[in-house]
Amino acid sequence: MADSNQANYGKIGFTLIMGIACIVGTLIWYGGAGSGKHYVDAETYFNSPVSGLAVGSDVCFRGVKIGTVKRISFIGTEYKHYDPDHGRAIWVGLAVDPRLCGFDEQDKHVEERLAEIVSKGLHATLAANMLTGIAHIELNFPKMKIKDEPISWKPHSLCIPPAPTLLESASDALPGLIAKVDKINFSEGWSNVMSAVTSAGTLMGTANSVVETQQGNLAEILSNLRDASAALRDFSYQVRDNPSLLIRSADQTALPETSR
Repeated sequence: MADSNQANYGKIGFTLIMGIACIVGTLIWYGGAGSGKHYVDAETYFNSPVSGLAVGSDVCFRGVKIGTVKRISFIGTEYKHYDPDHGRAIWVGLAVDPRLCGFDEQDKHVEERLAEIVSKGLHATLAANMLTGIAHIELNFPKMKIKDEPISWKPHSLCIPPAPTLLESASDALPGLIAKVDKINFSEGWSNVMSAVTSAGTLMGTANSVVETQQGNLAEILSNLRDASAALRDFSYQVRDNPSLLIRSADQTALPETSR
């Protein structure tokens, strides 16, 4: 009986040890150590709300996942020295996998290489799914020229400047468009339209006057055209009945030298 209890205790202990080992192994695996994943720290910031973005959200480059969001905070929380205007800007910490960016994970200069890509125009944009509201960070090279705002803090890691979303760009351009519309002189434009309509009316009146004045001449011209048409019709009938009229005259009087 004692031996049986000891055997059961041994099985239970072995099961507990294996369970703990599995849990620890799983944590290590998802933490990146077991899978051999090594991430490069990076950061970006946004002056607008980051609704839908959360820790663990994807970081993508042209739609391909290359990392995750590891922390979201404020510039005023992460740094001690900064411009007061930047204190409420949202700070986003990123973990980027260099292998997915085409770099060797053993490359000691991978951060410098990523910094070189940033210097060539790489920006971070907050992209959200309109149906689910879930957001992620999209890294890309914007086609439009962006004037980066100088930062007042010293970043702890590689800082990727933000780029405005399409909606933000439209919102920024709207005041300028309204200002241009305000400068349009609609009264002068309407006056030009009315002047053109008046000129067209005058031209039509002149044309009517010319037609009325030349009405008699037009009647004479039409009468002459009718007479010419009738003569041409009669001649065509004669040619049909006597085709030789095309090579000789209809007058059959003999020539003087052939009348002998």
